[in-house]
Amino acid sequence: MRVRLVLVALALPLLAGCGSAGTTTRLPTACPTPGLLAEGADLTRHRPGPVQDLTTLEFDAKLTGLSGACAAGRDDRSIEMQLTTGFSVERGAASDGRSVDLPWFVAVLDRRSDQILSRQIFVERAGFARNETRTAITSAPVTLSLPVGENRRAADYRILVSFMLSEEDLALNRRRGPVSAGTANSRRRGLRGGLAKG
Repeated sequence: MRVRLVLVALALPLLAGCGSAGTTTRLPTACPTPGLLAEGADLTRHRPGPVQDLTTLEFDAKLTGLSGACAAGRDDRSIEMQLTTGFSVERGAASDGRSVDLPWFVAVLDRRSDQILSRQIFVERAGFARNETRTAITSAPVTLSLPVGENRRAADYRILVSFMLSEEDLALNRRRGPVSAGTANSRRRGLRGGLAKG
């Protein structure tokens, strides 16, 4: 079962210059190349309480990569981009049930100013078979329509993908550093506003 929620916001806090992370599939030259936010590529949840160890782990999820393709829009006035995201999830000892919901988002930024132009939020549901503790899933394609013209080209856009994190999730990721393969930590300002809920 897949739960999907889409929101678009035009005036969000900046995700200024967040580091890209993870593995991406090379896209055509007319396509903006998407990236994973380093501090948002991991989502770990523990059972509430003072102890956070393997005995209280509910799940540990990672963004594992991106792939996509682009096509010219009507009258060449836009780029129509389709993007899919890969996830790996490990179920912990404190997990209840056989599925977990993973909130994540795709943000479109103006590369010249780092202003967020739009953000779409999704919830991906990962299910586990009986006695299964690990699984990998891929999202359905996300469609982005990017206007282009005399004053805006494909290279002027930046596409970033991240989990939606609570303040506690983000603090945990910052304490332990990037743990996904290929991630690079980002220290530039504006990250909290883009990643954390609320």
